[in-house]
Amino acid sequence: MYSREFMEFVDKDVVHDGKKSYVGIGNPNSKILLVGKEAAKSKNGEINHSNENANNWCVQIANGEKEIMEYDVHENHELRLGWGKNTWSKYQNLIEEIRGEKSKRFYVDFLKYSFTTEINNSASKRTATADKSSLVWRMNMFKESAFIQSFPVVILACSNYFTNNDRVREIDDVFGVTYAGHDKKKYWYDPSNWFYLHYNNDQSKLVIHTRQLSANVSNSLIEEMAIIIRCHLKKLNHFPFPM
Repeated sequence: MYSREFMEFVDKDVVHDGKKSYVGIGNPNSKILLVGKEAAKSKNGEINHSNENANNWCVQIANGEKEIMEYDVHENHELRLGWGKNTWSKYQNLIEEIRGEKSKRFYVDFLKYSFTTEINNSASKRTATADKSSLVWRMNMFKESAFIQSFPVVILACSNYFTNNDRVREIDDVFGVTYAGHDKKKYWYDPSNWFYLHYNNDQSKLVIHTRQLSANVSNSLIEEMAIIIRCHLKKLNHFPFPM
């Protein structure tokens, strides 16, 4: 049910200063990794960002249990008010576009087809005031983790938390990829909507760097990104998703 790489990730990789840090949510056997900035402080268990997350995974692994990966966003659910703008609903939209199938309205099931984690271990209501002291450690942990490196598609939806410019190549270093170059097309819609493609040498790994998927992210960005991801997964015989 759980791979050796994932069990090592939960048991060893996320340990920092003697404490377990954030693991993530979703299907660890999926082919798509979604990496956000940091989790917003939350009241419910679906987006809990504390030591409880790691402990829950330990219990599920020990008992051979599966995480709940789909649920209704009912009228009183904290995601309902911002549905269509919040990150969770944008992730849902992206995975639906990749699958080519729509789920019912106000429903989360993208977690069945992806695994999501954060590059920042500290939850915060706003990025501007977030404690970013864990970023260097998390990046190195991602680089060394066999589980994180196993995904054929990685979506870094965390904007400038990763730097890739003429001098600093954090994405290249962490994931073993290089920028596809402008000849592959630069996906730039406006200063708030953009994404860039990176591949490893044998084209088996696609890393997409983009903004945080929330608020005014354009439908064109999500649709075009989904087409690229679906084509990449088809090339590797990972699509359609097994159920």
